[in-house]
Amino acid sequence: MLRMDLVGANRSLQASGSELLPGTANYFIGNDPAKWLSKLPVYAKVRYSAVYPGVDLVYYGNQRQLEYDFVVAPGASPKSVKLHFAGAQRISPAAI
Repeated sequence: MLRMDLVGANRSLQASGSELLPGTANYFIGNDPAKWLSKLPVYAKVRYSAVYPGVDLVYYGNQRQLEYDFVVAPGASPKSVKLHFAGAQRISPAAI
C-alpha cells in the first residue's frame, strides 16, 4: 500500500464536492441504523481548500485510477507543496 503525506500541510481541512453526478450513495456499515448514511450526493471531484497557503488539492477519478491536482492561486508558491511517500519501493518524478 502506498501512503502519501502532505508535509507541513494545514490539518484542519474540510472537503467539498464539485461536479455533482447522478445518483446517490448509501453506507450501511455495522448493526446500528443510527450510524447508517443514505441518499448521499456523489461528486466527480473532491476539493480540499488551502492545503498550503494559496494551494488547493483536488482528487478525482480517471479511467479507474485516483488522480490529484494541486491548484496554485496566482501569487502563491508551488514550492510550499512537500510530499512524503511511504510503502513505495521506488518513485520516479514522472510517476508523480
